[in-house]
Amino acid sequence: MPSRGSAVFCSGCIDMLRRLPSKRKLDGRQKCTIIGADIPETEIFRGDLLIQSLSGSPRSIGSMYYYDDTGSALFERLCQEDSYYLFRAEREILAHHAKSVADMTGPASIVELGSGNAQKTTLLMNAYMENYGPTSYAAIDVNRSILEEAAENLLSITPDLNFTGIIGVYQTGLEQAAAVIGPKLLVCLGSSVGNMYDDELHDLLHSIRSLFALGDFFLVGIDLDKNSDILEAAYNNQSAILTNLCVLQHLNWRFDGNFNVFQFRHVAFHNKSLCRMEAHVEAMQAQSVNLEKLEFSFCLEKGEMIRTEIMRKVNLHTFNETFMNHGLNPVHHWTDSDRRCAVCLFQIVDK
Repeated sequence: MPSRGSAVFCSGCIDMLRRLPSKRKLDGRQKCTIIGADIPETEIFRGDLLIQSLSGSPRSIGSMYYYDDTGSALFERLCQEDSYYLFRAEREILAHHAKSVADMTGPASIVELGSGNAQKTTLLMNAYMENYGPTSYAAIDVNRSILEEAAENLLSITPDLNFTGIIGVYQTGLEQAAAVIGPKLLVCLGSSVGNMYDDELHDLLHSIRSLFALGDFFLVGIDLDKNSDILEAAYNNQSAILTNLCVLQHLNWRFDGNFNVFQFRHVAFHNKSLCRMEAHVEAMQAQSVNLEKLEFSFCLEKGEMIRTEIMRKVNLHTFNETFMNHGLNPVHHWTDSDRRCAVCLFQIVDK
């Protein structure tokens, strides 16, 4: 296990958390529809699935637990880290090629999976508004406050935008978004598909092909495989460490847990054989963990790790083949100037 990818939670980390900016709120003049606000969070953050993943070997936690309010703010901070190239590379691609995407798809309603605060999406929306006038945009995310921030970011630039926020996981969000009438462009940026295991990715692509229409498009951001030093630097800076360890804090408040983050170490390393980065939290001593609301307890040995996220680093040819096997045809792809990342456009050609 590479020691270079290890770090512990410290008092200085607490000070940084206290300095995180509070989320901005939409004012009453801005137009924003939120769907799913009445859905119980227990249907989104399912305790039975968490128990299953924490009982597995290796133990794991779904990456959706990164994105409570604190985690979302930390991720925004991560995107500003010098070593975290992904945000800047993808923004560069969209700044140069968003109009090309709009030209290739023609007018379309935009649906985004895991929208976050939609900072990069504004580049895409500007291109569609310039080409085709008022455009509909639906953002899918598990966090209501981040959807409201996305609405503020977009509506401040394009006030005539028809914005709909959909609270939910990808599957339920896609079912809602599929009801949008007319041609659609589905967007998934930030290499979010890289956080999925094989079965999760296959399920997503199957759902897209089933729910969306022939001729609809899918725009996907991916991180290309590269040197270990670059990758490990991106996922071992201070913001990445905090983001990872705060997953345990999320479980504590949501499920009345007793994780002691000071007794865990952040570990992130490049798994070359599987072409992916992996993030873990490692127990620094033997301990018992209880999630009271789930009536679930388990014991950790000293040095035992819980996997919190995978981040695929892909080969473009293999990636295209996976999509083609699900009836999505590669149309075009663009890379940043350093060829670290790519944004790929696919079209549904087979139902």
